[in-house]
Amino acid sequence: MSKKILICGFPHCGTSILKSIIGHIPDVEEIYSETKTIDKESDKPFILCKYPFTLDEFFKEEYDDYIKIFILRNPYYVFTSLNLRFNGFIPANHSIKLYEETYNRFKKLREYPLKSVYTIKYDELFLDNYSKLKEILDDIGLIYDDTIFDNNRYINTICPGVKIETSQPRNVDHNSFRTYQINLPFKNMNKEINITPLQRQQLSFFSDS
Repeated sequence: MSKKILICGFPHCGTSILKSIIGHIPDVEEIYSETKTIDKESDKPFILCKYPFTLDEFFKEEYDDYIKIFILRNPYYVFTSLNLRFNGFIPANHSIKLYEETYNRFKKLREYPLKSVYTIKYDELFLDNYSKLKEILDDIGLIYDDTIFDNNRYINTICPGVKIETSQPRNVDHNSFRTYQINLPFKNMNKEINITPLQRQQLSFFSDS
């Protein structure tokens, strides 16, 4: 029976690109569409899915047979990205309040780790030749080499049927833009911060530690 891997986090935190990179590993079957459950069998040793949010149920008995990788990104970059994507009209289920709840769970798991639950910050993906990510992959028991980090070798899919554009689509063209993003070189995309004064005030709970 294949071992199940679930990647979770918060929107615009890197769940999609992380799933694509792990999906490059030959022993992993990647489920392309977003889902929080794996209901199929695979002839590969591992089967992988991702869900953009982190739900309480992921850490309860019903998910005991899943390996969880929980990724979170600095909220200044998260909400910069969300502002661009939604032109300032961020959906209620992408709110700072919900991010704060996710952040508090992430902090707790860093302090009190659970079995088969791995936590990683977005920027940690890229440090020291991906050493933090490699530690997680090695502990899970995945066999790979450094070619999995070279996106030029692969065609990554998050929305089946959406073609990869050769130039950057508009942010509001959600599926095209996401597909374009996950096929760029695998590197840290944290750049300029562009959030409102109110957002900065609401993010006062955040300390990058």
